[in-house]
Amino acid sequence: MTKINHIAFLFILFFVFCNANAEKRLDAYELIYEEQETGTDTYQVKFTVNDSFLRIDQAGDTSGYVIYDDNKQVIYSVSHQDESVLVIPKYEYKKPDLSKTVNIEYYILPDAPKIAGQSTYNFRVTSSDNSKDKCMDILLAEGLLADVAATFSSYQKLLTGQQSRLLNATPVEYQNNCFLSDQVYNEGDYYQKGLPIQEWHSNGKTRLLLSYKKVKVGAEIFQPEESYQKYSLDGLTKRD
Repeated sequence: MTKINHIAFLFILFFVFCNANAEKRLDAYELIYEEQETGTDTYQVKFTVNDSFLRIDQAGDTSGYVIYDDNKQVIYSVSHQDESVLVIPKYEYKKPDLSKTVNIEYYILPDAPKIAGQSTYNFRVTSSDNSKDKCMDILLAEGLLADVAATFSSYQKLLTGQQSRLLNATPVEYQNNCFLSDQVYNEGDYYQKGLPIQEWHSNGKTRLLLSYKKVKVGAEIFQPEESYQKYSLDGLTKRD
């Protein structure tokens, strides 16, 4: 092989390699939320989302991450500490009629600043037995990042299936209207209207959107660790 041919051959290999890697890059959005739970300091969480996947990473926490695969309808909670992956599949459940136990309000906030040209709305749920007992309060930008909101919605519905299975473990005295509508059967109806900018939930958890941007990411970030042991709350599962 001549020197010129050799160089041409290397160039072709480099071109093929670059194209192969480029094909593995996926379009996504990166959203940074500031979150806080009762008794904790605020912390930041990064959500990497497209129309098929969601990955959740807490800033400064290298202990693991969460992946939601919308095509497979499954959540993977990865723990580096014990090299394990909790697999949460889609569980069928029957949502009770909560229309008589909670009130839902949805209205525009005319004085609030627009987000990317979208108006801000308030999605509020209160207990019907006490209008002052707030169950959740969501400020959202109507129609903002519709594909992202749709993935969040699907993720939330899958979580609802998991939470409904754990309901029997909760003492009856704690199963009030807000607990059931927010902590158990919260299917994320607000995602159908837009992307949450600020959230307050009945367990005291808050979330505030700090930023979002388009990104290119490797397809591998949406895959759980292959070598880790997979299990579910129903027992050990087979590896994919």
